[in-house]
Amino acid sequence: MRDVSRLLSIGEFAAATQLSPKALRLYDEQHILRPAAVDAASGYRYYSREQIALGRLIRVLRDMELPLADVAEVVTATGARAETLLHQFALESERRFARQQRALQTATALLRQSAPAELPAITERERAAVTIAVQPFLAERRFLRERFQSEAAKAQRSTAAAGLASAGEPFCILIDPPSDEDGRVEAAIPLAAPAGMPHGITIRQLPAATCAALVVPAADAGIGDLTGALDALFDWFDRRGHRALDAPALSFLGGADGRAELTWAYEAAASALNRR
Repeated sequence: MRDVSRLLSIGEFAAATQLSPKALRLYDEQHILRPAAVDAASGYRYYSREQIALGRLIRVLRDMELPLADVAEVVTATGARAETLLHQFALESERRFARQQRALQTATALLRQSAPAELPAITERERAAVTIAVQPFLAERRFLRERFQSEAAKAQRSTAAAGLASAGEPFCILIDPPSDEDGRVEAAIPLAAPAGMPHGITIRQLPAATCAALVVPAADAGIGDLTGALDALFDWFDRRGHRALDAPALSFLGGADGRAELTWAYEAAASALNRR
């Protein structure tokens, strides 16, 4: 063991870094900040003076409220990678704060029993019956676009290899509502009617249906924060007595504005059908 007379006790290191002994023990257990030496007989931890800068960096990262897994990723990264990660985590923190602010405004409106901020107009359209190949995957909302693009590309390669012709742009079926935890999602590839059922590819029929559609702003589409748009569509159904069918679908629109379109099939109320 190293000469502990030249090392700092855990108390001294805690004072130098403003990290509590309890936190230092946790960081040791998580392999984020290991002691320079541990006394085999007493179990006392000792730290080198060269570790003070790392300890202070960890303290600042925790002040940013980064989870331990993200802290570990930053402190173990090399070169410019650490700074890149730090900026990515800071950007996600800003996005999370923006979501919290929007949620606060919506919660306040709900408490006051008033309508939340207006969203773009909801339009109606007819969806033709379509055959789709589906690629299931899991995603949390902040990575929804990236995961969808990756899974859709994978599904397109599989269908092309099986000789299936694409009949439209891929879209995303939201089996579970987007959240901060992994939810079930499907990448859907519209196909020309296949002659058979290729092995290893899941094919499903979407029947013709009337859909309500809503364009989602770029900020919400980029991070999958779609709760306001989903609420608006469901409320639109409810006010008219319509019944939502299946799961909503999300299409990422082309162009530099980064918007997306949310569509949801529905069954019209009897009174609405009688007016047609």
